[in-house]
Amino acid sequence: MGRYVRVCSVEQIPPGTAKMVKVENKPIAIFNLNGDFYATDDTCPHEGGPLSSGMIEGENVTCPWHGATFHIISGKTLEPPAGEKMGPPVDKGVACYPVRIVGEELEIEIQ
Repeated sequence: MGRYVRVCSVEQIPPGTAKMVKVENKPIAIFNLNGDFYATDDTCPHEGGPLSSGMIEGENVTCPWHGATFHIISGKTLEPPAGEKMGPPVDKGVACYPVRIVGEELEIEIQ
């Protein structure tokens, strides 16, 4: 089990938006899906695009650089080109991190 790190206030991420935060120098995207918060790596595994700047549709985010789409809750790749860079497609997806609300603050669990 890891430890939780405070990253921002709840009000900094309105519903339907995302924010990039750095946790131990690692960029993490936090998404607000109708009041439920989720955190994933902010870096697309295809070419490193910032997922926090991507288009959010329902539970999915599309990388703004090349259009790879990920399921925000599970981190699974839904649409290429993520996983296609070297040889046959491999679904690396993006890592997900537990998020909790303490008062009006968001915390992410890290290892």
